[in-house]
Amino acid sequence: MGTQPLHAVHRTVLVVDVSAYSGRPRVPQEEIRRGLYAALERAFVDNGLDWSAVDHEDRGDGVLVLVPPDVPKSRVVDGVPHTLLGQLRRYNATRNEDARIRLRVAITAGEVQYDPEGVIGDDVTLAFRLLDSTPLRDALDRSTAVFALIVSDRIYTDVVRPDPALDPDSFRSVRVDVKEVHGHAWLHVPNGATPLPEPEPARPRPPRPPWQPPWARLGLAVLLLLSGAANAFAATPLAVPPCPAPVQLNVLTSAEKEEVVNRQAVDFERASRRFNPHGCKGVSVLVTRGTSAKDAAEALARGWAADEDFTGQGTEPHVWLPDASFEVDAVTDALSRNPNVAVRLDHRHSLARSPIVLGASPALAERIDQPDREFNWREVGQVAAVDTSSGAGLGAAIALAREALKGLAVDAPDAPLRLHKAAVKMTTATPCAGDVALVASEKTVVQREKDCVLLYPQGPSVVLDHPFVAVEWTSLPPNERRQRVVDLFEAHLRADPAQSAFRRAGFRDLNGGLGSRGKPRAGLPADPVVVDDATAVRAAWDAAAGPRTIALASDGSAGAEQLAADLRGLLGPHDGVTRVPLTGDVLQEAVRRKADVVVLLAAGAIGPVDPDAGGPVRAVGVGFADGACATSTALFKAADARGGACYETDGPEGPQRALEGVAKSIWGR
Repeated sequence: MGTQPLHAVHRTVLVVDVSAYSGRPRVPQEEIRRGLYAALERAFVDNGLDWSAVDHEDRGDGVLVLVPPDVPKSRVVDGVPHTLLGQLRRYNATRNEDARIRLRVAITAGEVQYDPEGVIGDDVTLAFRLLDSTPLRDALDRSTAVFALIVSDRIYTDVVRPDPALDPDSFRSVRVDVKEVHGHAWLHVPNGATPLPEPEPARPRPPRPPWQPPWARLGLAVLLLLSGAANAFAATPLAVPPCPAPVQLNVLTSAEKEEVVNRQAVDFERASRRFNPHGCKGVSVLVTRGTSAKDAAEALARGWAADEDFTGQGTEPHVWLPDASFEVDAVTDALSRNPNVAVRLDHRHSLARSPIVLGASPALAERIDQPDREFNWREVGQVAAVDTSSGAGLGAAIALAREALKGLAVDAPDAPLRLHKAAVKMTTATPCAGDVALVASEKTVVQREKDCVLLYPQGPSVVLDHPFVAVEWTSLPPNERRQRVVDLFEAHLRADPAQSAFRRAGFRDLNGGLGSRGKPRAGLPADPVVVDDATAVRAAWDAAAGPRTIALASDGSAGAEQLAADLRGLLGPHDGVTRVPLTGDVLQEAVRRKADVVVLLAAGAIGPVDPDAGGPVRAVGVGFADGACATSTALFKAADARGGACYETDGPEGPQRALEGVAKSIWGR
């Protein structure tokens, strides 16, 4: 560690240890050490920390790092692990099982004393005790995460708990008893891969026959027998010690069913040990959720080629579990338009189902509830805001858009205005309270059964069908072992135990069978909504719902002022409006006021307008006289120069047509 002070100094202590390092061959161990140090250095550098200026001591299968006191502890607790997660995912994606890295990480802080042999201190000792604690080991073993993190009670109290950005609720208190250390620490498993809860104490039950994996009872072992494989997870005969490397299976799931899939992945891994007499693990499953369903779909459509695809979504998936088939159709369409992307999607069967429904407070439900627990959309007022970045949220937006448009013709001239009128009813107020309704999946609403009454829309309904999608990377040679594991994983998720887990979580099973939560209505909708272009609906809804700042430039005429008043009446709670003079520099003034769109309103001719706005702004013109939008007029030229159109208000439908045109410029996609 070089020349160090002889007196005690304060340091943040970070210790990492590679899980199952000692049992691996020498060559993979060397590769792991290189990969670990490269990942750590990049994690520190990307967070503005000089790795060479940070004391670090090699521990064979791990590293002790001492961070100076001028570095904010929040950066060590949050920034470094976040970047480390992405680096490890990228590293693991290009290595076989023997060389992959999964880490236990511990963080403490306190006074340390350097001596000629290294460093000592109570908080250094505490870090290593936490690193060796049973809760941390179990958390990593019982999850599919790349690493598990434990922090001291002091770090949690002083650093994590006061800072909402560190997501304190994602940490859980655990009891630590290692040698002389007895107390509490705080455990975190990143990216939502929360450790499974401890099993409840077993209840006495009569003896039962030895358990077999459900897909074994379904007869899927025949698939492997026909292929000549004696081991269901290998293309070779039964393993003999040492065990062969298990097949790596990367699963990208939606947030909606992440908890169920995580549990089933662990069960699937355990079941893989029953296929040979030595108990060798046949498959290793890594479940990731990514930043959002929208980002995951975009990553698939471009072939997982961008750096943010690895850091944000994880390693390339072999299985994709979105919320709805319309998400798969959108990615398939994007891939068809880009033949250079080496990805093929095998869109298979549904695993579960969940219609889009309405959650209402008891008081609201009493007013709008109709026979058979149905409701009419016209009677619904405020609705909790929907997030289209998830598949379930997109399904809710599709239901709302379909009602607003009486279909899904999002390219119709009046679509932006209609969608915006629906979107301004969105609120951030608590759903299922008062008159605020919740449009969401049935699974989401039944999980809020204490607050929400479950109602179903009259007529056609959007149904999330939760498909199983096998992802094939066509630039790589076929991997028959993994293909068989993908088939078995699908069968595992479709078998009775997993289907029961889906029902307990609030989903309907693949046959529409109900769980016991929330009293859902029997039977799926007879007339499900067909979604031809979910990407277009998402873009149209997001544009209509997004906040805008509008600059109004009027000549003061009666028609111009009336349209300006009509536009103000359309503004949502997050929109803004500003008045600017209708002069030659109107575009520059709109940019200075940070407007997104400038609306030019004039009953007569206006002077020339400088088209160089000096920044991004769209212009749209409305003329209240015949010929006001002729191509030779300054009004037309100003709008045309900034990507907009010019509308005349002649005829009985002219004012409405102009209003729809202006709305398209403001809230259109």
